Amino acid sequence: MNSTNKKRLAKDIVDIIKCPLTDNGIYYKHDEDDMLVGYALVMGPEDTIYNYGYYFFKFNFTKEYPFKPPVLEYLTNGNGIRFHPNLYRNGKVCLSLLNTWSGEQWTSCQTIRTILLNLVTLFHNKPLLNEPGITEKYKYFNKYNEIIEFSNYNTAVNSILNKKILPNINDKFKDIILENYKKNKDNILKKIEKKIEENKKKRTLKISLYGHMECEIDFNTIYDKFKNLNILN
Repeated sequence: MNSTNKKRLAKDIVDIIKCPLTDNGIYYKHDEDDMLVGYALVMGPEDTIYNYGYYFFKFNFTKEYPFKPPVLEYLTNGNGIRFHPNLYRNGKVCLSLLNTWSGEQWTSCQTIRTILLNLVTLFHNKPLLNEPGITEKYKYFNKYNEIIEFSNYNTAVNSILNKKILPNINDKFKDIILENYKKNKDNILKKIEKKIEENKKKRTLKISLYGHMECEIDFNTIYDKFKNLNILN
């Protein structure tokens, strides 16, 4: 990376550190040893099927930044679930801003900040509408939402808190994760209690989408997992 590009990257890093996006549920940390690597945590927005989830991304900056966008890797995966049409199981992130999806493409005017603000818009209540050609009448539309809502609590919250996945990334954001959970734990338990009332018996959902997705919906077990978390004490 030449000196001009280094200065621009450094400027963008300073900008996001000095003026963070915490009010948007977004947290960014740059790697202390590698200038071309950064990490982001996007909190699932409240009142969505992603609420309170910890969604992690790795930024891999090219030597051509800002004339070429960073390559992003989506990290919060588990149990064969594809959490969003734009977030692949293999970590690929599809956004027009990153030149990996149709639409307005990357320009050198874009920054780390604009990428992060684009990422948080993915987490809403109708994710399959991001898939070209799919409408709310699609046969798996509601089942997919049910799978994501359950997997959000099971993987993106519980497995993160237990460090069953991404323990090294977890450590980078440890204080943020704990602070958010302590603030939101009562709401999480209330929402799960409501889901138990709606789903008294565990059941298995199977859909032929993105190959195949299968998920056992069991909110009673999830509730017990949260109640037994040491972090609750």
